[in-house]
Amino acid sequence: MFYIAFYLPVFLFALPIGAWIHNKTLQKVMMYSNFVQVFVIILFLLFIPYMSYQWAYLLLIVISILGLFFVPANQSLLPHIVENDDRPKANSLLQLGYTAVKILGQIFTASMIKASFSPVSLLTVSVGLLIVSIFFIKNIKPMVRMEQIIKQNQWKLIIEGVSYVVKQPQLKALFLFLALAMLFATSVDLILISFLSDILHVGVENLSFIGTASVCGIAIGATIVPKFYKEVERKWLMIPPLFALSISIGSLFFITNWVLILPFFFFQGIALGCFNVTFVTYLQDVISSDNYTRTFSLYNMMLSSMALPGIMMAGLFINNIGVLKTILVISFIIFVIGIVGIYFTPKLGHGQIKEKNLNEAM
Repeated sequence: MFYIAFYLPVFLFALPIGAWIHNKTLQKVMMYSNFVQVFVIILFLLFIPYMSYQWAYLLLIVISILGLFFVPANQSLLPHIVENDDRPKANSLLQLGYTAVKILGQIFTASMIKASFSPVSLLTVSVGLLIVSIFFIKNIKPMVRMEQIIKQNQWKLIIEGVSYVVKQPQLKALFLFLALAMLFATSVDLILISFLSDILHVGVENLSFIGTASVCGIAIGATIVPKFYKEVERKWLMIPPLFALSISIGSLFFITNWVLILPFFFFQGIALGCFNVTFVTYLQDVISSDNYTRTFSLYNMMLSSMALPGIMMAGLFINNIGVLKTILVISFIIFVIGIVGIYFTPKLGHGQIKEKNLNEAM
């Protein structure tokens, strides 16, 4: 139910929202997204004494939809305020900031819950942080808006956005690779939960330690990319994470103590950090500026919406062939996807490519 509430709206609304914000002021989209989120959470807090827990799913749906406005606008804004040469470093810093906040948030939330703080007090803190972020966004200058000379139908904008990706060989290959990889990669959490509880017979709260190890690796991977982005063929910064993920999942078959999982997922996190920064920076380099919001909406839709079928598939495997065999099957499939990605993903070049030269990049 959690995954359905959070990820189904991404699948349904990512592209229409991406088309809608196409000609909007990006900073205002981000501010209004946070402002509405503040309003919704406050409303939720006021009525929480009278609600059953199922209403929390509605809150998840609303937050998920609001994220569809904020994230593409954020990723589309950066190329307008950062020079080409500084994009890898800027995306790295964004990834590091996101990673640091995620670690601190997990530690803070876990500590507060253990100290008997209520969810209401934690949501109140979230409201305060969202309000602070609105003031920071307001100070991002200049205000960026993609002007539309001719007003177009929203569905036409959606179709044009998807067609733009499909007609470019590099982008088409990368997005197909992304969708296929995420279908299996998103099943990792369910596999870990089943492995910890059914095989090692330990509490699933240890998943937080594994997640922290992975997030720390992501932070290191994000710092590596700016040093190699202009020297290394970018395909080699995107494909290897699949092999790292395959090895980290496959290692579970041999592990007898949950602590031994940590180093494997730490190194997998490093590879994932390289992938995240490289993929976003590459898109910012090669897509035309008037396609930023729609392309990043499609990217975030694929990144998130594949979680539902991926988790359902992993659940079927676990129920029918068991946890250990599922580990081997998923690990092998991800490894094969990596091999296929090496041979079928075209060369992506080195460093930045001007937005109008995408076809020449081949």
